[in-house]
Amino acid sequence: MKKLKVFLGLLVCAFMVVPFMGVNAIDADGIGYDGSNVTSEQKDGVYYLTLTGDATQDLVIDGEEVVLDLNGHNFTNFADANSVIYVESGKLTITDSKNSGTIKKKDASSAPTVNNEGTLVVEGGTISSQGEKSAALHNSGTLTVNGGTITTLEDNVFGLVNEGTTVINGGNFIQAHNFSVLNNANKMEIKDGNFTISDGNTKAYSLITNQGSTNNASLEITGGTFKANGGVFYNEGEDEITVSGGSYSHDVSAYLADGFEMKEENGEFVLVKDTTVDTPKDETEVKDEVENPKTSDGIMLIFGTLTISVIVAVIAKKKLA
Repeated sequence: MKKLKVFLGLLVCAFMVVPFMGVNAIDADGIGYDGSNVTSEQKDGVYYLTLTGDATQDLVIDGEEVVLDLNGHNFTNFADANSVIYVESGKLTITDSKNSGTIKKKDASSAPTVNNEGTLVVEGGTISSQGEKSAALHNSGTLTVNGGTITTLEDNVFGLVNEGTTVINGGNFIQAHNFSVLNNANKMEIKDGNFTISDGNTKAYSLITNQGSTNNASLEITGGTFKANGGVFYNEGEDEITVSGGSYSHDVSAYLADGFEMKEENGEFVLVKDTTVDTPKDETEVKDEVENPKTSDGIMLIFGTLTISVIVAVIAKKKLA
């Protein structure tokens, strides 16, 4: 197995991470050196990293499976213009057992705070970013968000930029400045979570941008709470947004799946079944009706059978007579 490395010198250009030659690298067994504020334990092939204090490192995951517990502390990058965490390959799970840990850059560069090209699962912690057109989290691999907070520290910065596949099951996404908290350019599914603007953020544009470079962005929403300022969605061309659940601060009727309509309740727009649309029965319902007919249908069937039997008996009696 390759050894997990914490690089203390990396060159970053936009969303690309390129190591210097001859960097000072520390493997997972040695990550707990004095002053690092990071402990390491390997169990069943998984590296468990835990912050014991605020840490300044450039963490690169290259083929390993790693669980990082922020443990209520702050994690920042060591090298200027660099991502704090880069998942080149392998899998990283970010947790926060104390619910107050953060991951943020120390400088306003264009590098994303967390850059994922492998598999990333976010369970906790607050990930933020600063730097023109950067992102708190940039995904071009596979991303699952179950918890935590994604936000920004200044204007012209995205929360989450997705160019891979993302599933959001929960968490808080806060549009703290003017750029969208989510920018989806490929495939994203939102099942739950809170998507809001920060207090006093009057210049915010749309909460979520859905815009692929070749009109192939797809966004499916089945749940969540969306409180926007200028509007919930910004969508162009043939990119697809399908809404079949959730509650909204704005009317998003233009994106509803078939069989739904919007209803305003106490200042929020929620989805209800469209009673004017006949929902086709699925194969299970049809089969059930055939195998288990309604009581009234059964009575009519019995009555019809008895009637036929009586007629046949009458005819037979006449012939005998």
